Amino acid sequence: MPEAVLDATQTTNVAAPTTPDTTSLGWRAGLPDDLKQNTDLATFKTVGDFAKSAIETKAKVGDLEKKLGDSIPKLPDGATDEDRNTYYDALGRPKQASEYEFDGEDKNAPEWTNFWKGQFHGLGLTKVQAKALSTQFNGQMQRMVEAHNAALKTEMTTAEQKLRTEMGDKFDTNVELAKRVWQKHGEGDFDKLFSSETATNRYGMIRFLLKMSALTGEDTSPQGGHSTSKSSDAAGFDYSKSPKPPKR
Repeated sequence: MPEAVLDATQTTNVAAPTTPDTTSLGWRAGLPDDLKQNTDLATFKTVGDFAKSAIETKAKVGDLEKKLGDSIPKLPDGATDEDRNTYYDALGRPKQASEYEFDGEDKNAPEWTNFWKGQFHGLGLTKVQAKALSTQFNGQMQRMVEAHNAALKTEMTTAEQKLRTEMGDKFDTNVELAKRVWQKHGEGDFDKLFSSETATNRYGMIRFLLKMSALTGEDTSPQGGHSTSKSSDAAGFDYSKSPKPPKR
């Protein structure tokens, strides 16, 4: 059987390389290959649209950066001391406790002032908060002291009036007698020693001194002369009928 003879003129068709059609890409046709098909860029119809958006985006980023720069970080759960310091500093806490300023700050008691400045700094208070809290605290303390002193004054006045009623016109004489006995046998000035005492202590001590003076024969009037009785009749006070000091 004769062998087949190939036609030397027969050729094989090979597809020629084609150039991608970029006409549908529009302005993106001039971009690098990795950006031509970017879907975000495909939303812009013209270069002008893209440029306008880029400018607007840059302005928004600038605003966000400014806001974030002034923002206060959130204190996370289980925050560390470092986290708290960052948080307190962002709230406006001064760098050092010594920067706090208080109204009516007592320069003569720096240990008291410095203690509270340290406490406020540890709590993360701003200067405004610390100043306001200090003012409220000192004001409340002052009101408590004034109320206490007023109560003592009222108590003292009531007790004195009761003793005046019991002793009548001998009250002043008896008080002077008690003070004289104290000056002789006690220590220090009677008024200074008992000025801050309660009415019970002050007038209880006067009663005690008068009774002791009667028992020891020293119940003489400050104007001179000795009594003929040790019951303090010369002073106008009968201790056998002496009521108990009023309770506070």
